[in-house]
Amino acid sequence: MGKKTEVSRRRFLQVAGATGAAIAGSAFPFRNLKSAWAFGDHPQEQLPYRVTKRVPQVCSRACESDCAYTIVVGVDPATGVERAITVEGRPEDPVSKGKFCIKAMGFVDSMYDPDRLMVSLKRTNKQKGTDFDPGWIVMKTDDAVHEVIEKLKTFDRKDIVFASPGDAYTNRLCQSMGCVRSDQRTECFGTHYYINCLATTNPPNKFYSSSYTPSHHVCGYDYDTSKYQVWFGFDSFSKCGKAGMQVHWAEGKRNGCKIVMFNPVRTPMTDVYASEYHAIKPGTDLAVALAMINVILKAGKYNASFIDKYSDAIALVDEDTKAVLKTEDGRFLSWCTKHKKVEAINECDAPALDGGPYKVSVGGKQVSAKPVMQLLKEGTKTFTPEWASKISDVPAKTIRKCALDLAAASPYGMVPTYKRDAAGPNYANSWRLRHAINILNTLVGSIDHEGAILLFHDVKLPWIDDISPIPEPYPPKPTLHADFREEFPVTNDIYRNKDYSAPGHYGMIGYGLYHTDRAKAVFFRNPHRGLHAMIQPQMMEKASEKLDLVVDWNLYLDDLGYLCDYVLPAPHQFEESKLDLRLYYPKYPALAGGVPVQKTPGDQIQWGALAMKIGLAMAPKFWSTDGSGNPDKKIDTNVGNAAVKIAGCGENHAEFIKNGGIWVDKKPYENYKHIKEIGYGKPDGRVRMYISEFAEVGHSPLPIWAPRWHERTGDFKFSLLVTRAPWIMHADPNFVNSPVMKEITIRTHMDSVWMNPKVAAKMGLKEGDQIQLENDPNYMKELRRPVAAKLHLTERILRDDCVLLFHGIGHRAKNLKTALNFGYRDGELIPQKDPHMSKKHDPTGMGWVEDVYVSIKKIS
Repeated sequence: MGKKTEVSRRRFLQVAGATGAAIAGSAFPFRNLKSAWAFGDHPQEQLPYRVTKRVPQVCSRACESDCAYTIVVGVDPATGVERAITVEGRPEDPVSKGKFCIKAMGFVDSMYDPDRLMVSLKRTNKQKGTDFDPGWIVMKTDDAVHEVIEKLKTFDRKDIVFASPGDAYTNRLCQSMGCVRSDQRTECFGTHYYINCLATTNPPNKFYSSSYTPSHHVCGYDYDTSKYQVWFGFDSFSKCGKAGMQVHWAEGKRNGCKIVMFNPVRTPMTDVYASEYHAIKPGTDLAVALAMINVILKAGKYNASFIDKYSDAIALVDEDTKAVLKTEDGRFLSWCTKHKKVEAINECDAPALDGGPYKVSVGGKQVSAKPVMQLLKEGTKTFTPEWASKISDVPAKTIRKCALDLAAASPYGMVPTYKRDAAGPNYANSWRLRHAINILNTLVGSIDHEGAILLFHDVKLPWIDDISPIPEPYPPKPTLHADFREEFPVTNDIYRNKDYSAPGHYGMIGYGLYHTDRAKAVFFRNPHRGLHAMIQPQMMEKASEKLDLVVDWNLYLDDLGYLCDYVLPAPHQFEESKLDLRLYYPKYPALAGGVPVQKTPGDQIQWGALAMKIGLAMAPKFWSTDGSGNPDKKIDTNVGNAAVKIAGCGENHAEFIKNGGIWVDKKPYENYKHIKEIGYGKPDGRVRMYISEFAEVGHSPLPIWAPRWHERTGDFKFSLLVTRAPWIMHADPNFVNSPVMKEITIRTHMDSVWMNPKVAAKMGLKEGDQIQLENDPNYMKELRRPVAAKLHLTERILRDDCVLLFHGIGHRAKNLKTALNFGYRDGELIPQKDPHMSKKHDPTGMGWVEDVYVSIKKIS
């Protein structure tokens, strides 16, 4: 890795001049990242480039922080070639505070990756898969797009699926066409998003924005000034690479914040930030959370003022129907202990917090009702710390102390949670855990308060529909979906009627494509929507054989491309303009923007331009001002111009960038104000603890205990834990196709399966052994595929009943010269879910990516 590749100046100019810098070959002189060894020759000691400009950019596709930074561009004096060379932080960004992680450097490097897709490809060989030559024909992208559109026109719109997040362009396109949209974000933060929608944000709220992460997903935390936090699997390896969060965790530590962590793995996050940590049994976090609720309620240590003014704790619930009682105009009803009658919640002087049942008359009908708080007390009375300890292996005294310490820190104590922690969507009970966490945060008054949970407010990134209103209602949405949304009424109602950007059910779309004929054409908007984003990708592999059309829009020809009929080249994220919210630290209303670092080096097409071409051809009424489909009459889609104008920080995006590209309104955070604006109920919004929609589909409206789906049986005794290396995002080849990042992955053993040394010794396994992992055939009943991997023994695995795998490796696309056959695919062990089974356990319809037990044996 330390060996330098020598390319003569004459040869370099010949190659670069003839084919363009981005496809100069495998011995590519443009790659930035080089191995630097202690006491060796360090490339940074030499300054071969002359800096010519600094270009503002916002990181996307690397993590949810979306750090703002500057790309430094320079000229090589020997060749005169200009290129991006490094990254500089922007201290004025309230998220990153001038910091960035290695993924930012990886993105700079990947602009010049010789394996980037430069042209459009069309398949000629009908046999699909990475083991077969697709017989690609190179096409002009305009011609390929035209062919794809003509093929799409031949399908009934309900038979077309776009595997894409609900961004502004995709939402307009799919709704205007009347087709299906699904995406992998359910496997990232699906339970968090849906519980937030049901408990806190009442979509679509006034700040509903066209961001990659839906703005209804409450994900802002004031780590800097928090005093006490409880983390349920929140301290993952992947978070070690999130610079925009590390700076806030570090600030919180300096300010004396105490953090209690529950995780069967000891991560570097644990080493640095944990005040104490406990090796909880995988999938039992729910028991601990329920016991914490029990302790707080029994001790009366809840924030009485908050739950009275800002929650539904005093709202009455019909004992028979399980419905929350409301006035005709939608106000919650409560029982007035002073007047001894039912009254609207905002007019009640002395509402009952507990007791009952109360006999009330609503709509001329006699009803027996209890307050939500009373139902919560009754529902959790058996969930004691002693009960939870037997399930979770966490000492009862620890649970009790943790609950009381959290309550004592109110309102500066919180339970932060989002994106692939124990609350979601890892297990069949993750939705219940996420609900329980929301209740804990409600009981201690931490929602919408500085030093705790921050609500997004006072800034908006508009939708295309906001700036170019639709001329008539969109066509009806399909009744049946390839990802079975219609089987889950609670989340389907949000998707169909409130927030079309709601994440799709990616843990079932492979099942749907394989087992049904609900789709004939699938269009993937990559990266991150392909095979590596899917659990049990072998179902998609088989389904591709019967699909009439599969298209991928991607930066690379990755594994998914080998199942496609067309692959269209996407630009690099640094070749795009940006405007982003500060959603993950929304203490202040803020916007951050960027402009392209360079022009696209090949025949790439922007997603917005591609969506426009498809829209003009297939739904002209919604994409042209006169309905003609004439490109000269296309609608305005520049939401960035509108956003900066609404915020008052520029007349348009260009002026905003000229003025610095970052706008922050550093007004004081107004505690508990935003709940009133975006919460449930009238006239002022409230947080809901009681979710009646769950009762309507046969599930408990308040969290109760339920075990994980997958049981431990026989040799299938190792609980599967999944994380990512801090420098890898999803399965994006940007990083693992980098020789240096690959080497880092190898040296940190993050290409291996991790196991506790003591259990390995009992099994006769040693460091570096080749092992085979396999799922239980009772849970993965078809298309099973054992996974072979190298074994790493480490005491970071705290328990003997689990193993840790790393996501984002295992690429098999032959054109990815560095990533090819490196590591394993973790998703091959995780079954796609039968929707009829799934809805019995989970009304949100998630994929439960860690609800798996595997067997392990040595490969001789």
